[in-house]
Amino acid sequence: MRESAYKTLVLAVGIIFCIMLIAGCEEEEKISDTMTDTPDAKRSRLIAVENVQLKKQIEKLTALHASEMKRQKDLNTREKDDLQRRLDNCLREKKGMEEMSKKGVEEYMQNVLGPISEENTKLREEIETLKAQIEKLTKELEELKRPKVVPL
Repeated sequence: MRESAYKTLVLAVGIIFCIMLIAGCEEEEKISDTMTDTPDAKRSRLIAVENVQLKKQIEKLTALHASEMKRQKDLNTREKDDLQRRLDNCLREKKGMEEMSKKGVEEYMQNVLGPISEENTKLREEIETLKAQIEKLTKELEELKRPKVVPL
């Protein structure tokens, strides 16, 4: 953007300079027709007039360039501030989502896995108890199946 503004500025100065040269030549012809001054005096006057005009144009273009640079700087500052604000919002949202995710995992562990783990422990204890009862009952059944010898 700055480069195109600079190129436009240089082009405008060049065009204005050419127009002034053409206009200066026409004025020189008019002056030479009306006055019979020496060529050096005419040339000096034309150069002086042209210098004044060029200085005015340079001042205008310099002011235009300065205002364009200020406008671009302001625009860049606004864009930077907007991007920074958006980044801050994103970081806040990310932090909030991370906290929600962490709380969600903790709640899942407490509310779902905790009771399931407790239930598994109870069921394993019950299985062990039932195995012990089965073994005991199996032994009792085998004892009942054995013939008993009665002493005479």
